[in-house]
Amino acid sequence: MAKVQVGGRRFDIDVVVFDKDGTLIDFHIMWGTRARTAVDALVLESGGGGRLQSALYHTLGYSPESGTTRGDGPLAVVPLSQTDTVMTTVLYQHGWPWHEAERLIAETFSPVMFSEPTADVVSPLGNVRDTVDQLNRNGIRTVIATSDNRDPTVKILNMLGIESFFDVLYCGDDANLPQKPSAAVLQEIAGYCRVETDKIMMVGDTVGDLSMAHTANAGAKIGVVGGATEDRILAEWSDALVSSIDEIEVLD
Repeated sequence: MAKVQVGGRRFDIDVVVFDKDGTLIDFHIMWGTRARTAVDALVLESGGGGRLQSALYHTLGYSPESGTTRGDGPLAVVPLSQTDTVMTTVLYQHGWPWHEAERLIAETFSPVMFSEPTADVVSPLGNVRDTVDQLNRNGIRTVIATSDNRDPTVKILNMLGIESFFDVLYCGDDANLPQKPSAAVLQEIAGYCRVETDKIMMVGDTVGDLSMAHTANAGAKIGVVGGATEDRILAEWSDALVSSIDEIEVLD
C-alpha cells in the first residue's frame, strides 16, 4: 500500500481511477469543438434556424458563447449513444417526425460526435504520462472509467503514450458492464483489482465522478478544476481539488 498526497492531505491508496475528458485531457477543446461542428451541421441540413440551434445547445448543456459545458449536462456525463437520443428528442419537440429526426441525427450529428479523435483536439492536462508512470512504478494500479466509447478512448490514451499503463478500461459502450455514475463501476473495479473500495482514489471533473465515489465509499475523491464543473460545486464533493493530475504525489 502506498501513501499518496494531494492538496496537503495523505491517503492510503492501492488503485487510482481516472476519468478521461476534463481529467487527463482538456474537455472543452475536445467536446466543445465537436458540439459546435455537429450542431451546426444538423441545423444546416434540417433548415431549423437559430431557435433550433439554441435549443440543441441548451439541451446538450453547452454554451457556444463561453465555450464551456455544464457538468451535469448530457454532453459531459452520458454515453454518446444516449446523446443521440437526446438530440433526436429535441428535433421531435420542434416539429420533426421521430423517424425523420433519427435520420437527421444519424446523417449529420452522429458522424461528428463519433469521429476518430485527432491530435489537434487532444490536449493533455499537465504531464499526464509521468504522473501515471510514477503511480505505477510505486505499485499503485491505475484504471480508466469514462463515458466515452472504447475505440476513441484507446486511441486517445495511445496518443498520450499511456494506454499500457492502465490495468483495465471501463467505457461508455461496454456491454454488460456498469456505467458511470453508478457506484457499481467502482465496486466492479475493486473486485477486479482485489481491493476494498476504501483503497480506491477517484479522480474526475464532474459531480457524477465524485458522487459515484461517495456512494461506493472510495478512499479519496479528487476533483479536477477547469473541466465541466464549477470549482465551488466540485469542492463540495471533493477531498481535494487539483488543477491537473500532476499534483498527485506518491510519498516515500
